[in-house]
Order: sequence, then C-alpha cells, then structure tokens
Amino acid sequence: MEFLVTTISSAELIKHAANSFLALKISYANVIADLCEKIGANVEEVTHAMGLDPRIGGKFLNAGLGYGGFCFPKDVQAFIHLSAKVGVDFDMLKATERVNKLRIDRFFEKIHQALWVVKGKHVAVLGLAFKPNTDDIRFAPALEVIKRLLEEGAVVSATDPEAMPRTKALFPQLHYHEDPYDALRDADAALICTEWDVFKTLDWGRAGNLMTRRLVIDGRNIYAPQGMKELGFEYYSFGRE
Repeated sequence: MEFLVTTISSAELIKHAANSFLALKISYANVIADLCEKIGANVEEVTHAMGLDPRIGGKFLNAGLGYGGFCFPKDVQAFIHLSAKVGVDFDMLKATERVNKLRIDRFFEKIHQALWVVKGKHVAVLGLAFKPNTDDIRFAPALEVIKRLLEEGAVVSATDPEAMPRTKALFPQLHYHEDPYDALRDADAALICTEWDVFKTLDWGRAGNLMTRRLVIDGRNIYAPQGMKELGFEYYSFGRE
C-alpha cells in the first residue's frame, strides 16, 4: 500500500473528489442506460466495453436505481457546496446528483407501464439496504420506492437479509418476511431494489407459482432478460431489451 503525504488542503479534497468521481460514473452509466433504451442498444454491452479500457475500468458502471448510502450523497453535496463557496461552478456534480434523484422517477415509469394502477396492488420489494452485505438504509433508493408505493395505495411486502429491523422503524405498516418466497406470495409484482446474492439465486420458477402475476421490475439488472421471459415473466430492467 502506498503511503502518500499531501498538503492539508489536498487531504481535505481527496475523499470528496474520489467519492464524487465514483458517483459521477454511476450517474453516467444510468444516462447511458436511458440512451440505450431509446435506440435499442444494451447498456451492459456498452459499459462492459468501456470498462475494458484501462483508463476507465469497469467498476461503478452498473446501471440501475443509482447510488445511496451516506458517503456518496454527502460527499457530492459537500463538494458542490465547497466549490460554490470559492467561486467554482461544479456543474458536472450538480448533474450527477440530478440524474441520481431521477432514477426513482424512471423506475416508477416502468412500474406504471407494467401495472397501470398501483392502488390496491400487492407489491413485493426485494432489498432495503442501499447495497448488499450491510444493514445501512441511509439514503437507500428502496426507501423512496416504498414511500411512493404507499402514497399510491399499494400493499407492500418486503424482505432483506439484514436491513428489515431498521426499515421497520420507518415503515411499520409493511409486511416483512425473512423468506423471500413468503414476500412474493400473492404478489402482483416484484421489485428488485438491492442486489443481494440471495436474490440473484432465487428459484423464479417456484416464485412465479406463488405470485398472482409473473412480473419482475429489476432495479439492479441482476437477471438475464431472456431467461426471465423464458420462465413466463414480464420483465423490466434498465437499458436492456
């Protein structure tokens, strides 16, 4: 590991600059996904090819619901504020933040396209934490998804390997299930909000037999579209056919 000595001013900027750049990469991939949907391209093919360029790299180029957690939103905001304070207009970061906030709107466009009317529908939300392998729900996209579902009158069941206790404190009215298959029982739609390994390996043949309607709206692009369609599912994701 390299040990780096910098000035105090540089040190203050390094963490903000690194996290903000990673957030920018995520938002960039999401705009590419929107473009792919318009012209019939595949965002995974595009970002994979981009990532083969060693100057770019493939990490943080996954399209979907966008970034959450505490560090990325906080550091982007802090960098924008610091820049404005010293007279530098960091428009790129403002756009990064704007694109990220609009991911939930794009997700709900897909939800409405599939369900038309959300009121009264039983919707299963798979994933509550902002990323897998944590119980951290700070700025998690799933929370905004749940909030909007409830506002539109949906009946919401939820499952997450670690984040349910924290989420119950915010949304006690949800139906929580340790077993994902119980969350999917009688569901009109399944929404994938966190890319946990346990969700990647679900038996969707079994799950489909439990659901009222075989409909998956994948906010993390964790399934193969053709494979889901072969199982008889209506399947929506970001930037892919």
